[in-house]
Amino acid sequence: MHVHVLGFRPPIDGVEQAFNTFRLGLKLRKTLPVGSVVFLMDERQKVIFGRAEVVQVETGPLLAMCEQHAHANHSELANDPAQAAASLFHTMQKIYGPHIATGVKKATVVYLRRLPDAEHERIEQGASMSPDA
Repeated sequence: MHVHVLGFRPPIDGVEQAFNTFRLGLKLRKTLPVGSVVFLMDERQKVIFGRAEVVQVETGPLLAMCEQHAHANHSELANDPAQAAASLFHTMQKIYGPHIATGVKKATVVYLRRLPDAEHERIEQGASMSPDA
């Protein structure tokens, strides 16, 4: 069994409902088909904090992907959509370095829909099956 894990660097914002994440390279295009479930991990603490379903995968040059998809990126959801592309491109260059995260570097954008935590599901199912309910 293969389990896919996507790591996120703190601060981890905007991952509560629907969002996207940008990754350099094209590997995820093949390994994360639409409908697959991934675990979300805090990269600093190395702890899984949730699950999400892959709903869309897009690939292309980083700058073009930022222009088309940055407004829905988890780190940009609370910011001005008009500034999202420039802000996210700057963030990617900060993470990877400007010599790696260039405008023409291939990138993959993974759209995700957060799934309820399994623990919450068990509690909700248990509550609905209790004789007092």
